[in-house]
Amino acid sequence: MAERKKSIILYDVGGGIIALTFFGIPFGSIFDYLWNLLVFSIALRYLKRTNKIEISNGKKYTFILFITLLGFVIDWAYFRLTWETNFGKTEMWMPTMSQAYQFTWLLLPAVMIGLVNFALAYSFLKMERRQALFVGIAMAFFTAPWMLPVLPYVFGWIVR
Repeated sequence: MAERKKSIILYDVGGGIIALTFFGIPFGSIFDYLWNLLVFSIALRYLKRTNKIEISNGKKYTFILFITLLGFVIDWAYFRLTWETNFGKTEMWMPTMSQAYQFTWLLLPAVMIGLVNFALAYSFLKMERRQALFVGIAMAFFTAPWMLPVLPYVFGWIVR
C-alpha cells in the first residue's frame, strides 16, 4: 500500500487582526462619529425650523462622542448576540439564528440607541421632551446596525 503524505495548511491571520485593529476600528469609529454627527445635525436643523434651539458646537461634538461610544457598545452586544465568529481560526461568520430573527432582534439595539439618545438629549443638551424624543427616534432609525444582518450574506462571509 502506498504511503500518503499528510499535510496541513496554516493560515496567518495575525496581519488581518493587526490591520483591523489599526485601520478598521479607528477609521470605522471616525466614520461612525461622522455619520452620527450628520444625522444629528439634520435632525437639529429640522428642529430649529420649528423651535428655537441653541446648542454650542462643543456640546454638540461631546454629545456625538458619547453617542458614538455608547452606540459602539450597543452594536457590539447585538453582534455578539447574533453572530458566532472566531477570527483566530477562520474569517467566516456563523449566524447563531436565522436572518429573520436577526432582523427581529435588531429592534433591541434600535430601541436602546433611541433611549440613550433621548436621555442624553434631554439631560445633557437640555432639550424639551418632545425635541429629545424626535432626536432619539431619528438617531435610532438612521444609526442602528441595519447592515449587520445583510452584509455578511452579501459578501459571502457565512459558514452554513
